[in-house]
Amino acid sequence: MLHHTLLILAASLALPAAVSAATLVVTNPSFETPNIVSGSFSGNMTTGPSGWGWSVYNTGPTNSNRFFGIWDSTGTPSFVAIPHGQQVGVVFLDDALSLEAGIQQTLGDTLQLTTEYTLTVGVGNFAPPGPWNFTGFPGYRVELMAGSTVLAMDNNTLAPGEGIFQTSTVTFTTGASHPNAGQALAIRLVSLNGPGVEVNFDNVTLNAEIVPEPTSLALLACGALLGLQVRRRQKV
Repeated sequence: MLHHTLLILAASLALPAAVSAATLVVTNPSFETPNIVSGSFSGNMTTGPSGWGWSVYNTGPTNSNRFFGIWDSTGTPSFVAIPHGQQVGVVFLDDALSLEAGIQQTLGDTLQLTTEYTLTVGVGNFAPPGPWNFTGFPGYRVELMAGSTVLAMDNNTLAPGEGIFQTSTVTFTTGASHPNAGQALAIRLVSLNGPGVEVNFDNVTLNAEIVPEPTSLALLACGALLGLQVRRRQKV
């Protein structure tokens, strides 16, 4: 009995935890493009700045109370620190419609099977200088999507204080089959338009790691055990 236990332990230790891992390409993940003037905003009510790689997701009307774009925090007390670089993404909603809005991006990669995805995003609470009063935090949602289907999300689990960034993490693992396999992956970053005016985003990273299926692990374990037993018999 002890001999068989040792064989099983040896086989399990010999199994790989994963086949491969990669960081997928997110365009302008830290909103450093375009490079704008220190302490300024670049964006608009409909598309955001030209060439920034993100598009607008807006469930409310286009008006002067809704802006999407980039803020350069250099020389301002907007944040204690930001996750990467000097610029951050902006979703500004200063209306009482309670209709969410945000920014999104479709990636060049598609949803793969037997893969674990980990999406991390810096979520910030703007603490502006001067006469602006952005006290409070509107709430947020971070979504990992395939096509138009939301695979997994972080629905407002963090509560960053004024001027603070926290890291949102979303994970999702596919098995041997999935109805959205082969569809383009997408990332959506949303302000819930609650109390407060602005949500900021930064340092968007998506990692993909291929993981063995349970059946594959079982086959590998059986193969390892059979090999060990054959070698033992050959020595007898």
